Amino acid sequence: MKKYIFLLILFPLFIFGQSGISMSGLSQFNTGESIVLIDGSIEPYTYEKRNNSITVSIFRGRKFSIGTIALKGDISYNIEKTNYFNESISINEHEIITRSLVPSLELLYILFQSKKAFLYSSLGSYAIIQNLNISEETYLVTEDFLSKYNSITPFARIGFQVNSGRFFINPFISFDLEKINFNAVDEILTANLKEKIENYSIRTGLSFGIMF
Repeated sequence: MKKYIFLLILFPLFIFGQSGISMSGLSQFNTGESIVLIDGSIEPYTYEKRNNSITVSIFRGRKFSIGTIALKGDISYNIEKTNYFNESISINEHEIITRSLVPSLELLYILFQSKKAFLYSSLGSYAIIQNLNISEETYLVTEDFLSKYNSITPFARIGFQVNSGRFFINPFISFDLEKINFNAVDEILTANLKEKIENYSIRTGLSFGIMF
């Protein structure tokens, strides 16, 4: 079943592979604290996290009798390495490495278009597939725990993209349904859609980059 999921994710790239392809990378580092309960008392637990990712994106539009419709999609491959430690309490230090695939697909309808900008509405979804390859030194994480990080989030958006040469900037407002956690495809199909709509969230976002 997994091979069919990957083919479905990659299919749009083959269809629209002749134009509108871009590639980008990201590396970021952060530190923070969590808490653990030890002998009835709460103790701080320090972590250091490094995230590296590479993204392949597509964007292509076509005019129809009903207006201009565009397809926007990307696939990111993320590697996240987290180290947990605390020198003041008796708890084992450990390291967790997760490798995740984050596909996103969005169908846009262009409401207004000028030479350097366009206003659009869209429907789409993005997924986080985070149990591709997991390793951790002390085996503190179970497969049941890891499967909770597989999720898909459907959304509806309205946004405005401005182009300047090869550079673009795209602010948007997104109506996101509650994410659907899954470990198998049939769990997505049997999700309570009414409940996901009722637990929606509204967020704003900004994307920018360089087109090739």
